[in-house]
Amino acid sequence: MKYLNQIFFKGLIVVLPITLTLYLLFWASINIESLFGSGLRYVIGQDLYIPGFGIVLTVVFIFMVGLLVNNFVTGRFFAWLTQSLEKIPLFKVIYNPLKDLMALIPGGSGNKDKPQRVVLVQLDPVGVEVMGLVTREDLDELGDNTKVTVYVPFSYMLGGMTLIVPKEKVRKVDMAVDQALKLSVTAWIKANEEKRE
Repeated sequence: MKYLNQIFFKGLIVVLPITLTLYLLFWASINIESLFGSGLRYVIGQDLYIPGFGIVLTVVFIFMVGLLVNNFVTGRFFAWLTQSLEKIPLFKVIYNPLKDLMALIPGGSGNKDKPQRVVLVQLDPVGVEVMGLVTREDLDELGDNTKVTVYVPFSYMLGGMTLIVPKEKVRKVDMAVDQALKLSVTAWIKANEEKRE
C-alpha cells in the first residue's frame, strides 16, 4: 500500500502543476477573449474574426505600450500619467501597491539606479537567516539611516513580509533577483533537484 501511495504522489507531483498552469492560462485566455473579442468582431467583421484574436491583440497592445514607455517623448507622458494616477484617492489604494510589486520584477518598472539586491537577514544570534530583497536603503520617514527594508517573499508567492533591519544584520548574496524569487516560490525544492541532476 505504501508503494502504491508513493507512485500516486509521484504522479500527482507531475500532473498537478501542469494542470493548474494550463487551467490558469485557459481561464486568462477566456477572460481576455470575452473582454476584447466582441469589440474585434465589430471592427473587423464576424467573417474575418478567428477565436484567439483577443489574446493576440492584448499581447500586441501590451508590447506597444512597452515601446511607448521606452520612447523619450511618450515615456514622459506615461510618467506624468502614472504620477497622476497615484494621486486619485480610491484608485491609488489598489494601483500603488500593484505598481510597487511590479517594480520587484526584473526588467519591470523598478528604479534602475537602485536595483533590488538579494540578501540574507540574520534573525537571531544562533544563525537563523531568511533570504529577501532590499527594497529601500533610505528610511527618511523613520529618521533612521542605519536600517534598510527587506522584502521576504513566502513560498508559492502566498504573500510576504517587510522587515526593517539594521544594515549590519544584512549580508549580500551573489544571486540574480529572478533566481532568488524562483527559489523562494518553490521553497528551494528546485535547487535540490538541479543539484541531483
